[in-house]
Formats: sequence, structure tokens, C-alpha cells
Amino acid sequence: MQYRKEIDGLRAIAVLPVILFHAGFSWFSGGYVGVDVFFVISGYLITSILIDDLEKDTFSIAKFYERRARRILPALFFVMLCCFPFAWLWMAPTQFEDFSKALIAISLISSNILFWKQSGYFEPDTDFNPLLHTWSLGVEEQFYLFFPLLLLLLWRLGHRPIFYTITVLSIVSLLTAEWGWRHAPSGTFYLLPTRAWELGTGALCALFLANRTLRPNTTLSLIGLLAILYSIFFYNKSVPFPSLYTLVPVGGTALIILYGSSSTLTTRLLSNNLLVSIGLISFSAYLWHQPLFAFSRIKGISSSDWPYMAGLSLLSLLLAYFSWKFIEAPFRRRGSLVSRKAIFAASAVASLAFITTGLYGDATDGLPARINLSPLQQSYLATAQASPYRKKCHSNKSHVIPPEQACQYNQENGSVAVFGDSHAVELAYAIADILGAETGVRHFSFSDCAPTYLSNTDTPCSTWTRNTIDYISRQDDIKKVVVTYRIQAALWGDHQDTYPALPDSISPQEKYDRLHSLEATLDILSQAGKQVVYVAQSPELPFFMNQEVYHLDDSPRVIKGVSRSWWEHRTAYFRRHFSSPENVITIRPEAWLCDNDSCFAGKDGKSFYFDDDHLSLQGAHLVAQQIIKSFQ
Repeated sequence: MQYRKEIDGLRAIAVLPVILFHAGFSWFSGGYVGVDVFFVISGYLITSILIDDLEKDTFSIAKFYERRARRILPALFFVMLCCFPFAWLWMAPTQFEDFSKALIAISLISSNILFWKQSGYFEPDTDFNPLLHTWSLGVEEQFYLFFPLLLLLLWRLGHRPIFYTITVLSIVSLLTAEWGWRHAPSGTFYLLPTRAWELGTGALCALFLANRTLRPNTTLSLIGLLAILYSIFFYNKSVPFPSLYTLVPVGGTALIILYGSSSTLTTRLLSNNLLVSIGLISFSAYLWHQPLFAFSRIKGISSSDWPYMAGLSLLSLLLAYFSWKFIEAPFRRRGSLVSRKAIFAASAVASLAFITTGLYGDATDGLPARINLSPLQQSYLATAQASPYRKKCHSNKSHVIPPEQACQYNQENGSVAVFGDSHAVELAYAIADILGAETGVRHFSFSDCAPTYLSNTDTPCSTWTRNTIDYISRQDDIKKVVVTYRIQAALWGDHQDTYPALPDSISPQEKYDRLHSLEATLDILSQAGKQVVYVAQSPELPFFMNQEVYHLDDSPRVIKGVSRSWWEHRTAYFRRHFSSPENVITIRPEAWLCDNDSCFAGKDGKSFYFDDDHLSLQGAHLVAQQIIKSFQ
């Protein structure tokens, strides 16, 4: 292949926004699209190499996978090895257990499948996962398990049938992604079937340009660059991905590949020596940045500490240069002293070592013996527990439980219903536990589902909300309804991205709609003759509870969370604008979880939370006792 300098510059445009997005810089709210740019570049370059080998009749599967092994594994295994001592020293057992599972999954080219099963990409806990970013390597390598064989199978038919076949498969993949973000968003984000079209787009570029002279077009290549930049600066976590929206950065990348050349403005911009230099080390930079950010957060560094995060971003580039020069380049250099047989053997040995280590860490539940805990710390950990029915009884976008099939505690056709988002889960269990066998409690909850009763949308959340409220209203057996939401996050956004500053990522119109949907929810249930109790949001924590307990320097009788003044500022808008319908009782958990100065994560060995915002069963019992008093 003829070297195209602008492709390395495009790699820099891809990797820098990814790094700055993960660092928490809000200007790069769509920086995650850099991965999609990488997918297209990869599809183009690898397919170009495959076409060249097939035309020269020099293609072999062993040769292809040798190239992939030299390109990926030395730098990847080196970063994984460097992560291990920090994981051993700093990670809580649950975190180390997840880290161990990741070591196994990466070695088996399936980390994207693991992370799909564990959590969504934009969930707060993923900020503490040093190997989360390897999901994209899983997607790529799974694609390249099958793609060379497909090309080889179709090669004798000619370029045109291959082009049409990949086009059809890519369209099917894109349409599956468009369907998937509505019905299975986490799987759609992580898995190959809904990502293959991005690599396929790069492959189509390679097929189109095969045996053709590159035809420069300044306008189209500039439109491509602007499309990528637009998605970087104007997309955010709320944009469905991958979906038709992903056509913007993917199409932009394709336009640059197809119509960029030395004579276009876009190519001159991307051929800047600084961008090209960053592009050359982009793979190593991608590998290093996430571990640096994750371990710093585990040690208590917030994304809002922007000078520190900027320094880590720069450090990721410095480490990338080191690993590119001394690890990547020597293994990839022509005439490398490391033979194909040695590469495959070393890769197998390293993979086996990581798998064995991971299996041990997983089997021992994260090796809690690594950390010497005081009795009080052990007590805090033992009570930082979620409801045992959270997975079974709690709806999410991928698993919607119809109201008719909702979980019921103690007895069927219960007279008490608990309704809301994920903050309703532990309350439902605690209320049922306190009331005992004689009173049935029905559990209606949907994860990350803001008040949407007045919404005109047909999302899984809004549809479930309307159906469930209508169902509860019609049930004569239900006499009392407890409603609760993480309303401050619904009105302002998650605090983890900004603390100790206050978040403000929700539009004024969304604030208005969600607040009035909450009021309408309470009003509808009250008018249906139910005794309605509204439980305001519990104060959030500046840390994850288990993580905080493991990192305590002593054994405090009280673990402080946010200051009372911070929480008052966080809730001020809601207190000013919320108008509770008549006859609805409002309970404010801060009355039991805060004093005049601070809010508490735990006291006397009892954890009130199990993460950074959800009450533990212990904390839920405190609030549930006040709810039951209000019934009387």
C-alpha cells in the first residue's frame, strides 16, 4: 500500500477526543465517536492489505493473524501487565474480581461480551474499570476472525460481488443497530453484529479504491472532517449509539478516505506533523488512557479536577510514545528477530498466564485477603447490600416487566405499591420486610427512568410509566402507593461527572417536563383514591460506598458523605418549583441521613448506601420506617 500521511492524522483526530471524553472534559461530549472513526480506518487498511495479498496470490491465514498478533498483542499485554500491581494494591475485592474476569475475557477476545453482560458503557461505575476500553479490540478481532475467510471465499467471483455482499451485510448490521438501541441498548453498543457495518464501511472504501487512482475532492473531504468534528462536539451520552446517528462520523471518515489527497485542504490539515506523530502512537495512547483515569478515580481523583485529568491525558501520550518505540515498533518492524512461530508461542503463553491469573482472582471473589480490614470496616461492607430481588424484579430498557407481572412480596394482590426508578427497589423490599407477612407489597420499578407520565414519546421507560400508573390506578386492592425517583439527577444530571461542582446537563424544557410529570403522577394516583406517599431523593455520595470503606485509613464511627450545604444547593430548584398535590405526604430522607453540617454514608458499622446514590437495605429501612408511620 502507498502510505497516506493523512490517515495517521485522522487517527489523532480519533484518539484525542476519546481520551478527553474519558477524562471528563465536557467540550468533548461526543468524544466516544473516535472509536467509530478507528473502526472505519481499520476496515479500510486491513481490507486494502488483504486485497493486495489476494491479487498477488500471497494471502495466507497464518500470515494475516501473525500481522494482527504483532500489531495488537505486545502493547496490549504490556499494558495489562502494568495494570496488575495497581489493581492488586488499590482495588476493592468486587473491583478486583471484575478486573480478573476482564483478564480472562481479553485473552479470549471477548471483553466486549463480558462488559455487555456487566453494565452499560456510560454507567458511572465504568469510570473505575481500567480495561473497559478493550471492548473495541474484542469487536475488531471478532470481525477479523471471519472477514478474511469471507473475502477468500468470494474472491474468485470478482470485486463487484464482494462489494455488493459487504454492502448488504453492512446495511443489515446498521438496521439491526437502529432496532437494537431501542430494545437492547447495551448489547447494541458492545457486540459485533451491530458494529460490523462500521468496519464494513472501511472495507467498502478499500474495495472502491482498489486499482483506482485516488480522486481528490476538497469539498467532500472537508465535509467529512466537519462531520466528524460535529459529532465530537455536539453529540453526548443521550445520543443513541450505534444507530443512524453514527452515520455522521462513519460517513465523514469514509469521505476523507475516498476523497482526501495531498491536494485537498483536509489532507493538508491532517498531515500536520504533530497530528501525524500522535496518530503513529494512537493505538498505545488508546491502551494507556483508560487505566490511568480509572486508577486515579479509584484513589479519589474526580473528573472535575481538570488540571489533574489534563496531566493524565498528557501522560497517556508520553507512555504511548514509550510503548510504541520500545514495544510496538520492534515487533512490527520488517525483519523482526521474533519469528512467526515465536510470536504465536509467546502469545499463547501470555494468554494462558492472564487466564490462569484471572480464574484465580475470580474464584477467590477478588482476593479479599489482600486487604487487612478492621471489624468496623467488615461491618460496613456487610451492610452495603442491595435488595436480593433487584435483578429479578427491576425493569430496564432490555428487560421490561409488565405491571401485571410485577413482583409481589409477602402475599399476592397486596394493598401497598412502590413505584419509581431504581431508587424504589430497596424501599419496596424494606417496606415489605417491616410490614411482615400480613401485608402484601407490589414492586414497580424501572432503571434510569425519569418521570415521563406527560411525555409523548414511546420509549420503553415512558410506555412502561403510563401503563403502570394506569394499572395501579385501576387496582382496587391497592390502597397505598409510595412513589420515589432520583429526581435531582433527572432535573440536573449525574453528580459524579462534576462533584464538588453542581451538574447542569438537562435542558430547561426537560426539567419542566419531568417535574410536571412527577406532579401529574402523584395527582393521578391520588385522584384514583390511593393514599400517596412521595419519598424525595436521598442525598448522594461523592464516592462509591465499598470503595470508600476499603480505603479508610482508620475505623470511623461515622462516614461522611456530601456536605449539607451542597445537598441544599442541589435540591434548591426542586424545593422552589415542586408543587405537591393535595393529600400527598412528602418524606425527605435527609431528615434522618444528615445533620446540619453533613450527610452520612454510614454510622457505627452500618452502611446506608451500596453505591454512590442508592440506599442500602440498611438505609432503606430507616426511610421505610418513616413511610409506614405516615400510613397511619
